[in-house]
Amino acid sequence: MLFCDIQKICINAKIVGKLSKKKIKFITDHSKEVSSNTLLVINKEKNFKKKYLKDAISNGLNTILTNIYFKNISITQVIVEDLKSEVNKLLNVRQPFSPKKSIAITGTNGKTSVSFYLAQICKINNFKTKISGTIGYYKNYKKIREASLTTPSNLELYQFAYSSRKNDNIFISEASSHGLQQGRYHNLKIDIAAITNLSRDHLDYHKTFKNYMQSKLLLFSKFLNNRGTAIINSRLKNYKNFLSEVKSRNLKIIIFGSKDVFFEQKKYLKLHIYKKIYNIKNLNMNKIQMENLECSIACALAIKISPKKIIESLEKLRSAPGRFEEINYKNKSSKIIIDYAHTPDALQILLETYSSNLFKPSLVFGCGGERDKGKRKKMALIANKYAERVYITDDNPRNENPSLIRKTLKKYCSKAKDIPNRRQAIHTAISEINKNDILIIAGKGHEKFQIIKNKNYLFDDYKIAKNFIK
Repeated sequence: MLFCDIQKICINAKIVGKLSKKKIKFITDHSKEVSSNTLLVINKEKNFKKKYLKDAISNGLNTILTNIYFKNISITQVIVEDLKSEVNKLLNVRQPFSPKKSIAITGTNGKTSVSFYLAQICKINNFKTKISGTIGYYKNYKKIREASLTTPSNLELYQFAYSSRKNDNIFISEASSHGLQQGRYHNLKIDIAAITNLSRDHLDYHKTFKNYMQSKLLLFSKFLNNRGTAIINSRLKNYKNFLSEVKSRNLKIIIFGSKDVFFEQKKYLKLHIYKKIYNIKNLNMNKIQMENLECSIACALAIKISPKKIIESLEKLRSAPGRFEEINYKNKSSKIIIDYAHTPDALQILLETYSSNLFKPSLVFGCGGERDKGKRKKMALIANKYAERVYITDDNPRNENPSLIRKTLKKYCSKAKDIPNRRQAIHTAISEINKNDILIIAGKGHEKFQIIKNKNYLFDDYKIAKNFIK
């Protein structure tokens, strides 16, 4: 699509300036993501500051689509009344082909793991995939770029998922509570909606757990299409709420954790799929990984991959970056586990996974600044109960005073060592590993940076741990 094509599509638009014959490479509502081939969308209801526009123009911006007229600017303005409708028209003309199937996965924990297991099952069985989520954008299981949000803006989601020609992709996306609440799926066709689990998170934004749960329910009540499939974890404490919602819409339902898809450990590991039982060999996964895998299997069944082909794929699967990533510390016959666990529920499950009656793992962790402060006490109490040795350190303090965050954690985990510098905390914890020990480094997982004030500093828990034991 060319810029000059806009006037043929947005027929009631007032155009101030001249539309060029250049190709539109990207449509965005973020002023920092522009070039001369970008169409910037500006909504007067979103308090867009003129300073942002001036910065965008200095980066080469030539054209805006807006519902407000800007005086004294030298670029072309396409002014419309119903901005949302006109943007949708442009997107539908520019990229009319939806994915073969579109899958959205929500839940407090496990979204990334489910996405990655599913993408691998698809790749092994020759299904093309696209993933958008916490750790970036992927095509056919190859990373193409980073992501700044778990669920990107509606414009980014649409332009990544849809195409200008026939689309054979299975589109897999992580649906955050923020993304659902803010309507980022409003014009996308969701064929399959899945929920992994539900526990406390993001209450700085949602205020109450009920609001948080309601935002997750939107995936099933609002965005899943009428002929779609709902995939629900039977272990959910709020299982009946989700089941009631999908039953009221007469949607197809797949239950994992029981009934339709679930693992059972007896003498041998067994996988139940639609009342048939399969013996599973060579699946080296813990309980949480298998729970996430159950959800992935349910999604694979929903896109018509046969149980036989799914089972043949299982032993080839690998964990997502920063999820149960394992480093063998041969000198001490010990293990270092890197994981993204940053909620009370995830941290407790992680510690319990590596515990036994006679053993507790050690833990390095902190809590992010400017996020749900109520979870700090809970996480500290969990660390105190389930970890042998604890090293409290900085996570991503952002603009909060990191010493105050650590002070709160230390108050409820008195046995912990307080080591502000995260690198030093990791080095100290590794130095104090005992033989046949397990050290968990939690909270950042895949992240390659640490956010302090308004700056991102390169920081990779996995690399720092790996390099220290060389």
